[in-house]
Amino acid sequence: MMKTLIAIDSIKNYENSIEIGNIFKEELGDNADIIPFLDGGEGTVEAMKGLLDGDYHYVNVHNPKNEVITARYVMKDKYAVMEMAQSSGLRLLYKEELDVMNSSSLGFGEMLVDGLDAGANSFFIGIGDTATNDLGMGMLYALGARFYDKGNNELNPIAKNMVEVERIDLSNMDHRIFDKYIVIATSSDTTLFGENSFLESRVYRKGASELDIAFLYKGSKHFKKKIEEALGIDPVDLPSLGSGGGVAWALYTFFKTKITKSMDLVLERLDFDQMIKEYDTLILGENVDQFDGLSSINVAKVAKSYNENLDVIFLENKDGKKIGQREKFDKIYQYEISDDFDRDQMREAIRALAKDLNKNYFSR
Repeated sequence: MMKTLIAIDSIKNYENSIEIGNIFKEELGDNADIIPFLDGGEGTVEAMKGLLDGDYHYVNVHNPKNEVITARYVMKDKYAVMEMAQSSGLRLLYKEELDVMNSSSLGFGEMLVDGLDAGANSFFIGIGDTATNDLGMGMLYALGARFYDKGNNELNPIAKNMVEVERIDLSNMDHRIFDKYIVIATSSDTTLFGENSFLESRVYRKGASELDIAFLYKGSKHFKKKIEEALGIDPVDLPSLGSGGGVAWALYTFFKTKITKSMDLVLERLDFDQMIKEYDTLILGENVDQFDGLSSINVAKVAKSYNENLDVIFLENKDGKKIGQREKFDKIYQYEISDDFDRDQMREAIRALAKDLNKNYFSR
């Protein structure tokens, strides 16, 4: 009997890998197993909770519009798993509310402070699906940094004020975070200003106009230079540092964080190299519009390297962006699901997809 492993991050805008996996398992039967899938964006905390068997911590933070919301993260033995999307995500705002120039990563910084207060010694942070583009100005503000203009007036830590920063006071930074072990998980390889800049494409999803992008470019360049002067460091710009609207750069620059691919921790904790040898088929799926399907491509590569006879299936939205490196998959299984479905309708559509896949692929 064929054994199947299900590792689906998302289908359309339904982004709970465990829920999706359970639906598929119900249709495929007892020879199907599930592993959590994460791309660093929405759903990271939910996926990691099951893997860690940790507890949810809830905290009131400010969303990108400076409204108070409740975010959550997972803690297990002083190990905190967070996702930036909980506090600063696109999903928190309606499309017409997106206002990248007035947005801030303040809420994410508030979540970090709460983790420190809860006794976290190490952090795993998923960065993606964010509505902010402030190079971590808001996050740093929550951690104690203060920013001033030429008139020595304190600046609100929002994206449009980056260009106004003349002086930075780091004397009251929360010292606790400097000795913590922090890992950033992202599926994005965006830089700040190099090839594949964070201002080239994804910022449009955050509501930026062409004029906004020009202003953000100027402000980001200026803010980056001021931070480097304050820290007395040389400029740095690497792939992935543009993630989270530049929050990844701020974390890397200030706290020497380690940068990893989003699925690496999951694969390591599951001993995936040995586990995958037991399976005949691997089903993958994610929203290619967000991170170009890089997590699925990487998992497919790893899986094939340990099990060359494995059949790898990728679930692809027929009406969406097509995944690259198609040769990494044995089958691209296309589906059509309406964007107008509510959550219950989406669940039923996912179940219908699982039944269809079972009928056309597994019942041959």
